[in-house]
Amino acid sequence: MQGDWDKLGKDFADTPNVVIGMLDCSGAAQSFCGQHSVRGYPTLKILKGGKSEDYNGAREYSALKRTVESKLNPRPACSLESKDACPKRDLAILEESEAMSKADRSAKLKQVETEIKEKKEKAKELEKEAKQLTADLDLIKAGGLKVEKAEQLLEDAEMRAHCEGRTCIIAFLPHILDDFAKGRNANIKMLNEALLATKKEGKDIGYLWSEGGAQFDMEESMGLSFGFPAMVAINFKKNVYGGYKGSSFTKDAITQFVTSLGRGGVPLAPIPANAKVVKQKPWDGKDGEAPVEEEL
Repeated sequence: MQGDWDKLGKDFADTPNVVIGMLDCSGAAQSFCGQHSVRGYPTLKILKGGKSEDYNGAREYSALKRTVESKLNPRPACSLESKDACPKRDLAILEESEAMSKADRSAKLKQVETEIKEKKEKAKELEKEAKQLTADLDLIKAGGLKVEKAEQLLEDAEMRAHCEGRTCIIAFLPHILDDFAKGRNANIKMLNEALLATKKEGKDIGYLWSEGGAQFDMEESMGLSFGFPAMVAINFKKNVYGGYKGSSFTKDAITQFVTSLGRGGVPLAPIPANAKVVKQKPWDGKDGEAPVEEEL
């Protein structure tokens, strides 16, 4: 009941002729409570014109409010009987109305009622427009959010930006003349499937790929001399990397490698100083062309 009583008090806090109060009948208000026949706690009384009556209705907010409104005739905080409670603007409107004839006041009421109706209609339209603009805003934002995918390793600065603050998996794929476009696309698809799987698990892992042999110094310094495809995990913030020692290159194998990393199951070493990317041209998506052999 206390919550409903407090809410009732807030509703009528500015009403000049209604007070929602509480008395401590076991303390300072003991005499007053005796005069008004309070014999148990809590007791609710309605006091009006110096007389009190028992309240025997429901003790919840809506019933209490109905009783106040029906029995105590609450006045607005600002009224002809309590002009001193009026803010300056409200007092001006009140006194303007007070000075009007009945006909003028009736016309003014109709004018303001019409304005209220028009404003409400306009508010509905504005709300509708605001909802549409909110939807448009979401679409505009979505247009700028690239779906992350495994990207080709093209230059050092891009690699470090892509991997900033997180671990990256770098896959070194077979040469295009060994695997052709079909094989390369299959491997990239595998990486993208692994990326989605790790995202679903709540892991923020970046995925990059390079053609085997294109980053010779990096590959050699990280011990990737056992054939392609090969993988390493690298974290620039922690300055460590770890190599994948398995022979299988599947989505499950890649995600298991990521899981092992998280559990400390992959040996780590400091990133070699010469593990820098040699700038490359983006792959055109086509099969490679074998170099023309010169005749002796």
